[in-house]
Amino acid sequence: RWMRRIRLMVIGPPPYLSAVVRQAWNRAEIDLEGPYNSRDFASKLVEASFDGAIIDVEYDAPTLLQVVEVLDAFGVPAIFAGNARAAPGGGYALSTDLEAMNAIVRSLLGSEASTLQ
Repeated sequence: RWMRRIRLMVIGPPPYLSAVVRQAWNRAEIDLEGPYNSRDFASKLVEASFDGAIIDVEYDAPTLLQVVEVLDAFGVPAIFAGNARAAPGGGYALSTDLEAMNAIVRSLLGSEASTLQ
């Protein structure tokens, strides 16, 4: 059976999403759109639908709050993730690691989401 690809918005500065990470997610049938900066991402929400959003945890607190409020208004689930490594004390990592990828997908789409192989 055919399933549509998962589409996730990435919000962070350009270095946040490397080509290697994008390719790994693409191989797992997930499209990472972006990265969009914290000022321009809202216009993309109007243009297309997203299954979720991954936000760079390095943004300052007021920016993180503002981004989450906009995503909430559009009904887009979001998580914060570190760049290629888990945040200190736990958290998510936007990386090529399959376990980290699965953790993000499960958090955004629910535990019933299929596990990436």
